[in-house]
Parts: sequence; structure tokens; C-alpha cells
Amino acid sequence: MVAAKRWTTAIWQWLEGNARTHPDEIQHAAKVAVWARWIFLSGCLFLLAYRPAIDLYSYTALSLLAVAFLTLNLGLHVRLLLKKPISWSWMLVASAIEVFMIASVITIGNGFEHFFFVAFYPSLALIAVAFTSIVMWVMWTTLVALIYTAISVFVGSGVDIEMREEKVLFARILTMYLVVLVVNLISRIERIRRRAAVRSERLLLEDRVRVSRTIHDTSAQAAYMVNLGIESAIDLADKSNEQLMSTLEATSNLAKSAMWELRKPLNMASIFEGKTIGDVLRSHIGTFTAITSVPAELSISGGEEELDVETRAVLYSVAHNALTNAFRHAEATSVDVILEFDSARIRLTVRDNGIGLPDDFEVRGHGIPNMRSDAERIGGRLSVQSGEALVGTAVVCEIPYAQLPKGD
Repeated sequence: MVAAKRWTTAIWQWLEGNARTHPDEIQHAAKVAVWARWIFLSGCLFLLAYRPAIDLYSYTALSLLAVAFLTLNLGLHVRLLLKKPISWSWMLVASAIEVFMIASVITIGNGFEHFFFVAFYPSLALIAVAFTSIVMWVMWTTLVALIYTAISVFVGSGVDIEMREEKVLFARILTMYLVVLVVNLISRIERIRRRAAVRSERLLLEDRVRVSRTIHDTSAQAAYMVNLGIESAIDLADKSNEQLMSTLEATSNLAKSAMWELRKPLNMASIFEGKTIGDVLRSHIGTFTAITSVPAELSISGGEEELDVETRAVLYSVAHNALTNAFRHAEATSVDVILEFDSARIRLTVRDNGIGLPDDFEVRGHGIPNMRSDAERIGGRLSVQSGEALVGTAVVCEIPYAQLPKGD
């Protein structure tokens, strides 16, 4: 028992080591496979129902196989609709069941003479997409070829040597290898292109991080020193001169605003480096309080799932712009940022206790329209609540998980 378990573990680890395909590629292959199976199953059911020329036993057996095949594909389709991941192991198990069903149909249909062997080709093609290892797809194709050869030789009338049907069998098996080889070659070319694109994107992100840090070390530091000078001038100025005090305070707020905007690309770089949106917002909100002296607190509920860069960037941008509005226009004395993760969506709320928004805020400026556009670009929705019973303003961004790609 222990030895069998050890061997099973070793085989599974070997399979896992050879399944290097990116999860997004497997997910896409699973979607294509599901729809291909529906089309194929529809054609088979039509042939089964249209003028059947088989005995009751074969008809019953084929009907049961069709039901089993339908159940398998329905289960995979539901999993895809629920946005649950399809791993390489799912693909392998589904393909194994598929091969068994195809072999069963050929066996019931008198072996070599039955046309259903063509169903092996798309099944093998999907394995070539799911597994990058040449050893893996060669072994799988060889296993399928051996199964088909055994059925062709030992079921029904077998392979007629006098009619040279062994050549036909050889051609069919050779076609299996050629189909898998061509599909694997195309997949490999696409993976090479994808790696090149990822490499270029990584270099671009590194440049962004470098530029952000340069901004922080130069412009942001200069703005900070300017603001210190202005605050010193406020302390030394004649408080009775209202015009001077108003000008200095306005200039101080302008310097703080510049410092705050210069922090945006720096913390955005943390997103490109792979930090979670919760960690990035926690740091950014702390910076907001330190620069503006407006208390801001972050509360997070639920567990943050792995999110792609674009989704985290949009959430970060919405939070930053809402905080900017709270400081520049709302005259807020406190801001609450609430990040919620539930089973169906992500919800970001930025609420301040300021003076609220004017009735025509939708047509004033570009801040809120830009936030709404960003949210809608990734399938989300942005709403703004202000006035009436609500004190201040609340900016709410909701993004359903169903609209999101998986994390990087």
C-alpha cells in the first residue's frame, strides 16, 4: 500500500512538472473543448436518432454513453460558467474519460470499420494544448494509438491483411501523431510570443517603477521642502493680515496637493510589483494623512482574492481620486475607505464628511467621469452619493468577480 501510494505521488508530481501551460491558456482550451463537445454530441445524437440501423443492445449502450458524455461536458461547462478554474488535472481526467467513451463507441460499432475513430483527433489536439512537454503528449498519443490498434485488431472482423487495411490503420495512427505535433507546434509558437510580450511588459513596468522613484527622490522632495517653507512663513506671518494668511494657506494646500499627486505613481508602482490592493491602499492612505493632515482610515472585510494588475490599478485610481476630491474640494476633516470582498464582488467605498457635491457635479470637471469610465472598462459600476440625508460624499465602486480575469 505504501509503495503504491509512493508511486502514485511520483507519477502525479511528474505530470505536474510537465504541465507548464499558463492557467489562462488551459482555461481557454477548456472553453473551446466544451463547445466543441456540444457540437460533436449534437451531431452524434442526430445520427443516433436518425434512421438507426443497429440492434437494441447497441442502441441502449450508445445512449448510455451519450448521457455520460453529456453529464461530463455539462459539469465542465457549469464550472466554467461559475468562473471556477480548470486545471491541467481536470483536462487530463476529462480527456481520459473522453478516450474511454470514444473507444467504447468504436467497440460497439464493430471496431476498425467504424468511422468514429475521427473523434480521437480533436481529443488529442486538446492534450497537445494543455501539455507543453513533448514526452507527455507522445506518451498520451501512443497510449491512445495502442488502444485503437487493439480494438481494430481484436474487435469485429478485425484488420483484413489481404485488403491491406493495415496500411489504413497505420495512416490513421500516423495522423494522430501529426495532428498532435502540428497543434503542439502552433501552441509553442504562441507561448513564445506570449513570453516575449510578458518580458516587454515587465521591462515597461520596471521603467515605470524607476521613473516613480526618481519623481519621489526629486520633485516630491522639492515640493515637501517648499511646503515646509510655507508653513514656517505661516508661523512667522502677522496673523492680523487676513489676505496674507489666506494666500499662504492656499499656497500650502497647493503644495500639499502637488505632493499628494506625486505620490500616486510611486504607490502605483507597488501594484506593478505584485502587492495586493489592500496593502497598497493601506500605505497610500497613510501617506494621504501625513501629507494633508486629514485623518483617513482603511477597513477591509473578507479575504482578498488574487486580482489582475488592471483591476488593482482601477481600484487604486478610484480611491486616489476620491481622496483627492475630499482634500481639494470637500473641506473634509475625516475620510473612511472601506474595501469589501464577498463571494460575488469587490466593493470600494470612499466616504468623507465634507460639504458634499453641487447638483451639477456630473458635468463639472473630469474626475468622476474618469473614475466611472475606469470602473466600466473592467465590468464594474461607480456611483456617487451626496447631499440629502448623507453627510459629505460617498464614492462607491463595485466590480463583480464574474467580470474579472484571474490574477497575474
